[in-house]
Amino acid sequence: MCSQVVSESEQEELIDRLEIFKIHGRDKQGRKILRIIGKFFPARLLSVEVLKRYLSERVYPRLGKKAFTVLYVHTGVQRSENFAGISALRSIYDAIPANVKENLQAVYFVHPGLQARLFLATFGRLFFNGVGGSESERS
Repeated sequence: MCSQVVSESEQEELIDRLEIFKIHGRDKQGRKILRIIGKFFPARLLSVEVLKRYLSERVYPRLGKKAFTVLYVHTGVQRSENFAGISALRSIYDAIPANVKENLQAVYFVHPGLQARLFLATFGRLFFNGVGGSESERS
């Protein structure tokens, strides 16, 4: 995923500055929403290990032990710029602690392009094991 040499602290600062992951608001059932803005994801600059550590240290603890949802917004997928790749996504998902996975109630994808729709239709169920929803499915 990381093709340029950027220090780990610079990678973490970049994630913070771009606000890729933000816990913001609640859904209709009162669950916290973890918003992920994929368009801003600097895949070429981040390592999977730094991303996993960032999530485990800064995001998962803020979710607490209650149910939450993920809102993933990605309108401009550019494989070389902001798409981490299937193996990296699977590695990140596999690293999510069991207690966090148990609290994940729904995953919503908003405005995915054709590539993302094909990916979700093919591999989404494998990744999310029955959790989820897609705005494209609901329309």
